[in-house]
Amino acid sequence: MKQIFFLFTAIIMALNASSQYKVEVETGEKSMSKGTQMAFTVMIPEAKTEEVEPLWKKYVNNRSVGERISNLTTQVGNIFKSEENKASRDHLKVEKKGGELYVRSIEVNKISNFSMDVYARTTQLAEGCQFSAFFQYTDSVFINESNVDDERILSLKSYIRDFGVEAYQSVVDNQIKEAKKEVSKQEGVLKDIEANTEKQERSITRYESNIQKFNAGIFEVENDIVRVNEIITLKKTSFSAKLKGTPEFDEAKKELKALEREKSGCFREIKSLKGKIKSKEMDIKSAKNTIEKNELDRIKQQLVIQEKEQLVGPLVKKKEGIQ
Repeated sequence: MKQIFFLFTAIIMALNASSQYKVEVETGEKSMSKGTQMAFTVMIPEAKTEEVEPLWKKYVNNRSVGERISNLTTQVGNIFKSEENKASRDHLKVEKKGGELYVRSIEVNKISNFSMDVYARTTQLAEGCQFSAFFQYTDSVFINESNVDDERILSLKSYIRDFGVEAYQSVVDNQIKEAKKEVSKQEGVLKDIEANTEKQERSITRYESNIQKFNAGIFEVENDIVRVNEIITLKKTSFSAKLKGTPEFDEAKKELKALEREKSGCFREIKSLKGKIKSKEMDIKSAKNTIEKNELDRIKQQLVIQEKEQLVGPLVKKKEGIQ
């Protein structure tokens, strides 16, 4: 228990220490399918590439209803678009080729007045997923510091930074869900313990009722023994007055033997009932031991649940601290 406590404390301290995280975007040349181009790169801590890619597809393809209906970029393009690449295409689809995500002709007013093609690459690192985006005016030149002003670069960095924030928040959201799921799982374990205790308590009630019935049965059989003894006493008195060898003597002797057998059967029944009582008493003892153990397990499980619940709060703060 001490080891669990210290581990739990260490986790809480680590979560509190990492509750503030500022997403930063770096720019620089990186290799991609179209050669070496300027990339906007962001690190998404703790993320897996398989988590980030669907998030990017949703983020980059967040288009207006009008654009999704008419897809005007298919016909219009922009001033940099080459004549040979004006063929109609499905611009709303994010494709993946050779580990690179690619989407054509997106329009994001806050970063460009013209539609752009966007390439993205993800790299799995020990600390998380490194995400790099490359922007190209549709079918033309790639954006870099030599062909756009500082304001445009800042807009693109902000666009990617916002994605980094959303992606990391999504990662932490999943951690929160898993933490809550673990709480629910441990609560289920607690319910099982409590249900087992209730089952044992019901069993004890049933065993005690059985014992009462067995004791009542013993009382009845003991009364039968008293009754049989009285009859035997009377029969013996009558038997002693009969002449040996007469039919009456033989009949009385036969009746006495039957009464003795009945009396022996009563004692056997009492022995059997007492055995059943002892068995039920052992069952009660076992049930009480189980209840006692369950109570210790219940207390331990409540501590486990409290520990799991306390992991959720820091994760929520961690998500709120992502900016």
